[in-house]
Amino acid sequence: MYIKNIETVKGSKYYCGRMIGNYLIKKGIPLLSRDGNKMVFANTKKLQGVLFNMPVYLKVLKKAGVING
Repeated sequence: MYIKNIETVKGSKYYCGRMIGNYLIKKGIPLLSRDGNKMVFANTKKLQGVLFNMPVYLKVLKKAGVING
């Protein structure tokens, strides 16, 4: 079950694409909402830790703009 009107939810959110989103789900970060390939996660300390320790190839693709995250 996802939140349909995520824009109305207060608080910080992290938007990303399918590739990074699937990685975050595998690492145990709960998904708040999904709209096509766009995924929304709560911006928490756990999320920031997982993003900091993300594999190098995902960081490079994100920095180059190939994938959004």
